[in-house]
Amino acid sequence: MTNYQDYLAILAPPENICNYIKGLKNFSSEIIGEYKSRHSRPCVSVQFLPRKKPVWIEPLMPKLERELQTLPPVELEINGFAFFHQQEFQAIYAKLESTPATKLWFKLLRKFFNTSPFEPHITIAGNLPNEDFKVLWPHFKDQSFNARFSMDMLTILRRETIGYNKRYLVYKQMPFNPRLDFDTFTRAKLKAPAPALKQADAQQISLF
Repeated sequence: MTNYQDYLAILAPPENICNYIKGLKNFSSEIIGEYKSRHSRPCVSVQFLPRKKPVWIEPLMPKLERELQTLPPVELEINGFAFFHQQEFQAIYAKLESTPATKLWFKLLRKFFNTSPFEPHITIAGNLPNEDFKVLWPHFKDQSFNARFSMDMLTILRRETIGYNKRYLVYKQMPFNPRLDFDTFTRAKLKAPAPALKQADAQQISLF
């Protein structure tokens, strides 16, 4: 395979959470009709890597797999809904509870991709025109949605950059370390003093 591919690194919730999110997407389509992200996979997006050749990405996978073994499976909690406010388009999402432990875990994960901080979330309806958002948001504004779950692997999706098939397919699934406990791991890291920045770290090159 020599053509360009788009890659997307995600965290996939358990099946019961995915099914509930899909139900919310279907409910939303009943209110405002079809929308762009209705059929997108329920997930926490970590990094989008557009227009990459497989020969560039494949050699990086073993290193990433080793690095992910330094992290425990992550424990997350959904607590209601929120939205990203933009000028022309809005996005409604399931809000993930942010704690010092989850902030630390995502910070460590981001280092493997050399990516900027982001707010972890699970999109319900993205890229909504303002008119559709004003109709749909009241149905979510005061709705409760609480669920605790863990995610034990990182999934890499892939699709053709140019072509008729724009559907993402699973390319790799890379587990976190099941021998590490999330609470014990994050408590130890949060109590530990910050190490001095080494010269090698300061000159670290992006994985992607």
